[in-house]
Amino acid sequence: MQNSQGNYEKVILTISSLLAIGAAGFLIFQSSAFEDSLLLPQGASRNDLNAPDNAAVVTGIDTLKKKYAWLSPDRSGKPVPLNKSVLLVMKSGELFDLLLPEPQLRPPMTNLFLTGDRTKNPPEAELPNLYSPNVGDLDADNDGFSNLDEFTAKTDPRSDSSLPPLTNKLVLRQRISHDYILVLKGGSDGTFQIQRLQPSKGSVFKPLNEEFGFDKGVTRFKLLEAQKQTIQHPTLGPMEAYVVKALDLSTNKPFELVQGKETNLAEYEAELEFRWKQRQPIPGVKEGKTFQLPGLGKTYHIWKLEENKAVISPLGSDGKPTPEKIEIQQG
Repeated sequence: MQNSQGNYEKVILTISSLLAIGAAGFLIFQSSAFEDSLLLPQGASRNDLNAPDNAAVVTGIDTLKKKYAWLSPDRSGKPVPLNKSVLLVMKSGELFDLLLPEPQLRPPMTNLFLTGDRTKNPPEAELPNLYSPNVGDLDADNDGFSNLDEFTAKTDPRSDSSLPPLTNKLVLRQRISHDYILVLKGGSDGTFQIQRLQPSKGSVFKPLNEEFGFDKGVTRFKLLEAQKQTIQHPTLGPMEAYVVKALDLSTNKPFELVQGKETNLAEYEAELEFRWKQRQPIPGVKEGKTFQLPGLGKTYHIWKLEENKAVISPLGSDGKPTPEKIEIQQG
């Protein structure tokens, strides 16, 4: 038992000795490199330096030489003290004082429109992002109208309850023509031949003051009076021809038939689109009919449909079109 314990102690002593020898060797190695760690890095030779950036040096010198002429802005004919702040903006090398009406930073919008009228109670705040080049396209109050829309309509871009007319967001996508073409072929003894070329072909011989139509069971026209006149034919030159005045019973509108010339009694239909906050199509509405703005319940009457615009009026409380005429442009 004693021999085993003695052997164990010898092993422990041997291991401890080896560790002590290793630690001493490491310290000796570290001390040999200590002197080198104190050496400073060698500086580069003058001949090894990179060439200076001459262009940058010239630019820097020119900047230092530049003289700036500062003129204090005027207010009511007096210069503003230097301890007062003035809203100045530099754009394309031009200085804009936004508290003055001219020059305008973002025409046609005025500087006062952008910065807000501080004389009001409460004072108006400046528009968000007023320094942005596209501030006119932004919508400060999220009411569906851009800042430029509100400037044009003279409404408040800071209040979502102050809106331009909603019809400003209505556009005519296209005018659809349903052609109805008639031609007076000739006449004899008070009877006249009238042909329909569109929508389908047909021909009738009718006297004056007799109602007639081209489709079975449909009476639409009536010839009122006729006379011969000298007209200018596109190929034959001056010639005698019948001119017949007639009435469209479906619309109660008079029209005229000239012998040999096509007359188009087209019915027009509008494809509209309401572009307020989102694009909402309005199905085809015929001339003389009404339509509503989607989601708003406001009803309008179409007076006239032209190729590039529609003329409409809102309905009054009596359900009839008001005298107000609004032109809706194609877009």
